[in-house]
Amino acid sequence: MRDPEHAWSRRVSRVAHEPKRIATWARWYATKQARELNHELFLDPNHDVASTAFVVGSARSGTTWLAEVLSADRDTRFIMEPFDDRCSQFRGGMLDATYLAPHAQNDRLGFFADKVFSGQLRSQWTDQFNHAHRPVRRVVKDVRTVALLGWIAARYPAMPIVYVVRHPFATAFSMATLGWGAHGDLLHPTDRLDALSTDERRILLRQAFLAEVSRWCVEQSRGLRHPDPAIAVCFYEQLVADPAAEFARLGDYLASRSPAWSGWAPSPSSFTKPSQTSVRRQAAGTVAGWVETWQGELDQSTVDEAQQIVASFGLGSIYGTSPEPQCAPELIWQEVTR
Repeated sequence: MRDPEHAWSRRVSRVAHEPKRIATWARWYATKQARELNHELFLDPNHDVASTAFVVGSARSGTTWLAEVLSADRDTRFIMEPFDDRCSQFRGGMLDATYLAPHAQNDRLGFFADKVFSGQLRSQWTDQFNHAHRPVRRVVKDVRTVALLGWIAARYPAMPIVYVVRHPFATAFSMATLGWGAHGDLLHPTDRLDALSTDERRILLRQAFLAEVSRWCVEQSRGLRHPDPAIAVCFYEQLVADPAAEFARLGDYLASRSPAWSGWAPSPSSFTKPSQTSVRRQAAGTVAGWVETWQGELDQSTVDEAQQIVASFGLGSIYGTSPEPQCAPELIWQEVTR
């Protein structure tokens, strides 16, 4: 039987602590709103797409890090993954490896892409990392439109595009171990009440890894289908090995394509800062620590099968079983189309 006196005292205690709870919640809510408002409080009147640098690459390729370095200045707006389904203005998001030939017509996608690249899109999702209040240029970063490279380049010929490429084994292993891709609902460690056994996890990781390698190949083969030397290609491995040289090269490219990027120079202090989407919050001690994440983690039969998938898509001349790319970035178009 419940004690009426005890129940009453508990009610009194809750009421006594209610003002403190309300004050704590109010401080949290005010801080949250101020932080979001700070990202979304800006004027972006220049709608010239040439003022936008488009950074595109497959997921886990270092696109966020590169985009954050490009947008480190207070006069550069950062637009985050507008084609993600979490952007409420493009409901449903962009499906993986969606392809359109150059000059193909798609009214819905064209209307939305015009808003994105002209800087007329605003949302909590896309502006979550923005810190520019009066931007003179923009960086749009996306991981779902690699297969649309030819269509985007044809529709916006004045816009500088930076295409980031990373070893398929590294991106696939990262996606699989994070539970972000194939079998994600089974492999994601925080979403399951029952833990997978060691054998179950090993089997599913292998399947997820190979599935992600296949997805990477489909995206790149479609993105490279229409060679365009006006697009700057950047290998993640070379960017990590010598960020000063690579970002200087990208700075020259951007300045040559658009007056809005004239005079931009990278900040060396931003090279070692982990990106907002990094799963390793501390910088690796060596370059190998960043680019060789998958080596030693996969059995040889899995590596061999993955390499056969890459070769079957005609991409074996770009990446092999070594963690380094096998061609120069400016020659990537020739390697795929020859």
